[in-house]
Formats: sequence, structure tokens, C-alpha cells
Amino acid sequence: MQVREPWLWLMAMTCIFFWGGNFNAAEALAGEVSALTAAAERFLIAAIILLALRLGQGKRESALSQHQIVWLVVLGVIGVFGFNYAFFLGLQQTSALNGALIMAASPLVTNILSAWLLKTRITLLNALGIMIGLVGVSLVITGNEWQNLRIAPGDLYMVLACLCMCSFTVLSKKHAAHVPPMQLTRWTIVVGTGLLCLFALLIEQPLQQLPTISLKSHILLIYMGVFGTFVAYACWMKALQGIAPGRLSLCFNFVPIFTLLIGLATGHYPNAAQLLGMLLVISGVLLGSGLIKKRAAVVRQPAN
Repeated sequence: MQVREPWLWLMAMTCIFFWGGNFNAAEALAGEVSALTAAAERFLIAAIILLALRLGQGKRESALSQHQIVWLVVLGVIGVFGFNYAFFLGLQQTSALNGALIMAASPLVTNILSAWLLKTRITLLNALGIMIGLVGVSLVITGNEWQNLRIAPGDLYMVLACLCMCSFTVLSKKHAAHVPPMQLTRWTIVVGTGLLCLFALLIEQPLQQLPTISLKSHILLIYMGVFGTFVAYACWMKALQGIAPGRLSLCFNFVPIFTLLIGLATGHYPNAAQLLGMLLVISGVLLGSGLIKKRAAVVRQPAN
């Protein structure tokens, strides 16, 4: 049954809401749950759900070539292990809103990596949007303290997380474009979860840590595993079936907005640098995507 486009956009925005909430949840976990342990528990929940669905599916999947398997492992290392280790480390040392604003620059970074790895063309408008967006991210990271420049380690970890996610997106397009989406997701999540669990066991002693974690923190991790990972991805993939990726990626602009709104509801208020940075990042993404130019062309078009 074909789903109407408004419902697809609603699914996409539901996904973005849950992703925005991940930043608030991860910030709330900081100080009680160490980075690898938090990431391992979150993705272990998502991996169990995906594997259970696969077992209940009862039909064969596409056969994978050796080249595809190698790249699925690489994508799991970068997009799940690398991204989430940096994500949880970052949000232990910076605010949820800062993290969301840095990640909101993902479409801009993806444009740069696509031009390098996929040989896509960057127009003058794209370049202008990229520069404006990066100025906005710089403003968020520095807090407009250019005289006594000091960048918080948490913000640098979030930049690394952004690079991991954008690399995952572009490399998926380059090396795993023909792998079915659910198969791609399950492979990368299972590989990444295995690494997160292994490194957590080697570095953080999670088995001793888990019994001391509060019920509230476990509930937050269950939220991130079920809604912030599995449900969000299912909504996103359904939306992708009827909306072009370029249009759909504009939804990323709303990640920091949802993070901000959830933060306001819990008593966290933004500063002037964060608000200005948000405006610049969103403007840069809209300009770099060509949406502003397309909208202006529609307005100028005479009525028939």
C-alpha cells in the first residue's frame, strides 16, 4: 500500500524528534554511565530487536559479495562504533544543544566528502552555504570567545562524531548502495555493537558498573535503543521510499530545534552564541541545499 507523502514527512519528523532527544538523553547520562558502556547498552538493545526481526522474517536475503562484506564491517566500525564512542564522550563534556548544532552541519560536511569521494559537483551556492554553516558551528564551539580561544574537548569529540557519520553516509553510497537497507543496518549495527561491547569490557568494566546504574539511566538507554535507534531508523527508511534523499536530508535542520525544545522543557536555556550559531547553521544548510534558490524561483514564476 502506497503511503501519502504528508505521512512520510510525519515519519521523517518523528525520526528527527527521537534523534534530537538522543542528545538530551546522552547529556543526562553523563557522570553516571561511562561512554562505551552507555553506547554498548544502547546498541545491544537495538541489535537484539533487529536480530529477532530477522529470525522471524523466515525468508532469504540478498547474497553479499566479499567486497560488500568487507565494507559493511568498515561501515560498522566507522558509523556505529566510531560515531557512538565519540558521541557519548562528547556529551559527557559539552551540552546537548552544542552537540546537536555541530551535528546539524552534517549535510554540509557530507557535501564536501561527496565532492571528494563521489566526485559530485559543488556549486558556488553550495560553497557559500558550507562556509556560512561552518561559521555557525565555529561560533557554537568557541562561544564567541575569539580573544581567549578555548575549544571544549566535548565539542571536538562531537566534530569527530559528525565526521564519522558523514563518512558512513558517503561510503555507504559508494560501496554498499546495492545492499538492502535493513540488511545494511543490521550488519553495521551488529558489527558496531560487538566492538562497543568488546572495548567496554577491556576499558570500563561494565559488568561491575551496570548494577550501580540508576533505573532512570537504564530507562534513558532503553529509550535510545528502542526509539532513538530502532524506531527512528524504521521511520527514516519508510520516508526514504517516497521522498528523495536530498529533500529528506533537510529534516536534519530540526535536530537542534527539537534538542532545544526538549532542553527548555527540562530547564536548560540556550545562550546568545548558541542561538546565533543555530541560525547560521540552518541558513547554511538551506542555502547549500539550493532550497532557498528554488523557493525564490517559485515565488518569481508568473501565474498561468
